[in-house]
Amino acid sequence: MSTSLENWDHAHELLLSVMLPLILGPPGSATASLPRLRGVVRADDRRSRVALSGDASMTSGVAVEVSLPDLYRDWTLHDVDAVLAHVRTVLVEATGHAASPATLRTDCYGNTLIALSAAEIASARLTIAPEQTLLHLFHLMQRGPIRESVDDVYAFTGFMLHGGDRCRIYIRVLESGVSYGLDIPLIDGNGNTILGLSAAFGQELAMKLGADGVLYEPVVDQADDYCALVYRLDSWIEPPQS
Repeated sequence: MSTSLENWDHAHELLLSVMLPLILGPPGSATASLPRLRGVVRADDRRSRVALSGDASMTSGVAVEVSLPDLYRDWTLHDVDAVLAHVRTVLVEATGHAASPATLRTDCYGNTLIALSAAEIASARLTIAPEQTLLHLFHLMQRGPIRESVDDVYAFTGFMLHGGDRCRIYIRVLESGVSYGLDIPLIDGNGNTILGLSAAFGQELAMKLGADGVLYEPVVDQADDYCALVYRLDSWIEPPQS
């Protein structure tokens, strides 16, 4: 049985993983006064910090402090995504604008420390962007299925965004060498980002392809330059309501 500390370790690892792509920043940001990811650190067993800086010399910044037990409570990846959404929106706007109050704590790197509340995490869930959910999904598909019984069934070979709210994912079935496109929605019928795409998508795909190398789903395109045909997987992402 896992301990609380192991759960919090896992929460920090996920938080670190989703933040790492921000290290690149926009082109030219290394010399521009745009907020950039400065660091992701473990403050102690129960807290992690994500720091941004608008200072090209990286001598100051703002660090949001995240409670790891709060992230793990009623565990979903959505809360980690919400922290990323908060950093990309609220914290980016706050960094480098008004001077921070002198009453706030700072760390040894000159980062002003701001605690992220449960209410702010809940609010940030509404700003989670589709590309965040795709990032999780692609990471898992690249690493491959977890279960050995469905391992080595397919390879994730790429993707293409299209239509403003859809993504076409490309895979190659390893046994046959046939490539397929998998068309999925990114926005639900209410205009909200579809969350939790990565939860079981790759494993379900491997199990269904492992049977006979095909998917019994609607075919929507047989003239894609990058695959033999394209399946529409809306029913996987948004199952019909009974």
